[in-house]
Amino acid sequence: MNTASYKRTYNFPFTFEDALKLIKSFTIEDKIRLEKELEKETLVYRAKKLTDRIKVNDLTIENVVAEVSEYRKKQNAKGSHHS
Repeated sequence: MNTASYKRTYNFPFTFEDALKLIKSFTIEDKIRLEKELEKETLVYRAKKLTDRIKVNDLTIENVVAEVSEYRKKQNAKGSHHS
């Protein structure tokens, strides 16, 4: 007997709420598997969003030394006025 495999495509409305109901019916194990798949699918997107939120740090050691020196001068000037 020769059996052929046929693939048929059906088009029917399936909303996000329908998907959510289906997912809620999954076992915890299947939900974890789905979570891992979603993490893989969204990794690049989430990494880009994180990169966009990180501010560029243009602070140099020279800037830090200058700030500390200025602070110390001000502190020393305050100290000499109180004696």
